[in-house]
Amino acid sequence: MPDSRLHACRADLADARLRGVVAAARYVDGRPAWVIAGLAPVRHSPAPEAALDTVYHYGEPVLIFDEAGEYAWCQSLLDGYVGYTLARHLIVGKPPSPTRFVASMGAYRYETPDLRAAPIDFLPRHSGVTIAETGLVTRGTEYARLDRGGFLPLSCLSPTPPRSRDLAVAASLYIGCPYLWGGRSFLGVDCSGLVQQGFRDLGVAVPRDTDMQQTTIGVPIAVRRHSDFRRGDLIYLPGHVMIHAGGGAVIHADGASMTVRRDRLAGLMRARRLDFGQFTVRRYMPNSAV
Repeated sequence: MPDSRLHACRADLADARLRGVVAAARYVDGRPAWVIAGLAPVRHSPAPEAALDTVYHYGEPVLIFDEAGEYAWCQSLLDGYVGYTLARHLIVGKPPSPTRFVASMGAYRYETPDLRAAPIDFLPRHSGVTIAETGLVTRGTEYARLDRGGFLPLSCLSPTPPRSRDLAVAASLYIGCPYLWGGRSFLGVDCSGLVQQGFRDLGVAVPRDTDMQQTTIGVPIAVRRHSDFRRGDLIYLPGHVMIHAGGGAVIHADGASMTVRRDRLAGLMRARRLDFGQFTVRRYMPNSAV
């Protein structure tokens, strides 16, 4: 049975591309759409109290397979993740080509070109936007008007997606941000979301969840001592992942302290009674397949 996190399949309805693979009452072609909310929570079922599985970001292309009530059942075309998000967070059609990208850790979108105005949304790092107008200056700060309305400080935007030197540098940008199960932004991120967003800073697309990552990213590495690790190694435990930052340190979104933090690996192993045999270590090689 295909993984329902990555394949739109239910007993009553399935992606037409799965015809002959899964049994369903009917099959449909997904309708192209894109996300027009800065952060669009994606839930396990179409209810506000349902578990948060992930979050789609502004500009993210999706396929819509079903709409019922307030929710749309759809699949991201960036990482393939399937779930339910509010239909008002989407617009049907092909997304416009972005002219700028949010290069800071996130930017608030304002009702008017003024940082004292009411913020109407938060667009996370990497969000691709289409600029309709620039040159709007308020008290020395220039703003850009988006094609979908609202204004962003121009200084938060760049003509190309933001990049970091390596995975550890990318992950360190999130130190101090709160832990959020299913989160993928500076306002809240989980351990695998941190890895995914870190790789995005390298221009590399990787899967969303830890179990998917630990069988697909890079190559497996055997470790028996601390000196076996390299900067950027991914250290997987059941349900958790850490990024080796070099010098004996790791960066991770820690559900125990509810924050993204840097820890000494040796101290963490002692405190949590971990040993090398519990780790699955993956090493990504630049210029090679994920």
